[in-house]
Amino acid sequence: MKSNKIIEVTKKNMKRNKFLSLSTIMVTSVVLLISSFFISLGIVAQKGIDHYEKKAQVIIFFKRDTSESDILAMKERLYDKETTESITYISQQEALSIYKEDFADNPDLLATVTADSLPPSLEIKAKSVDSLMDMINRIKKEKETNASIDDVIYFKEVVNNLKRISSIIKVTSIILISALVIIAFLLIRITIGFNINSHSEEIKVMNLVGSPKHYITKPYILEGSLYGALGGFIATSILIIPLYIFLSSLTKDASLSYWLNQTLRDLGLLFIKPVNILFLLIYYLVHIGAGALIGVVSSLSAVKRYLE
Repeated sequence: MKSNKIIEVTKKNMKRNKFLSLSTIMVTSVVLLISSFFISLGIVAQKGIDHYEKKAQVIIFFKRDTSESDILAMKERLYDKETTESITYISQQEALSIYKEDFADNPDLLATVTADSLPPSLEIKAKSVDSLMDMINRIKKEKETNASIDDVIYFKEVVNNLKRISSIIKVTSIILISALVIIAFLLIRITIGFNINSHSEEIKVMNLVGSPKHYITKPYILEGSLYGALGGFIATSILIIPLYIFLSSLTKDASLSYWLNQTLRDLGLLFIKPVNILFLLIYYLVHIGAGALIGVVSSLSAVKRYLE
């Protein structure tokens, strides 16, 4: 069977059962939409974990008039080679350099900040969770007697909460995506099987005249792949279009635009903004390919079951 003939037969099959074909495409879209959402959510959560694990786990901010010698003396008191990975002193000048790097795209904020307006700090990393708790306890005791300490920020809870969320997302994703893929598989299989049964007389005639088996099966396999591919295209469009509308709305406000850029930079996701043609192409191809794969596997199962 020539390729044009295969396409014509496939189109005829899909048109003959429009409601069933449309339902199959929509269900496949929903499956891929939810699956992609949870997978993307899991990736973002993991990116957040990686970002905060690379940062200092504890940051001690000192009052701006605290002398460098006092801060370095406290650094020596806190450091323990058995439990401490590193303690880094950030002077006011270094803090200004970091501030300028973070706010490089917002000159209005840079114009009003000098080194004297930023606090010096110590950034601390512990070797383990147990070591971190020991470090936190020592810092709390130090703060009770040291008036130079202005504030202490702990990132342990942030990382732990992200890990818990990531674990929940992973388990939920595996269960939900597996169930949804099975539903899509069965629906495409039923649709293909229905079309095979409705063409049973034609298939018998083709068998009688000696048509090769793959000539008979190709239209149904193509039909299944089209259901999946169209579902993948629709699912991607539903995800991508609102995302870029949302990102575009945020960029209209200077402070929100900065927050957005900073968040995307921290998570290593700056490539999605502004509109990235390569990213969009890959995103569409991955979803269309995944949908087509589900469709092909489903239709092969239907062909094997009903044509035999």
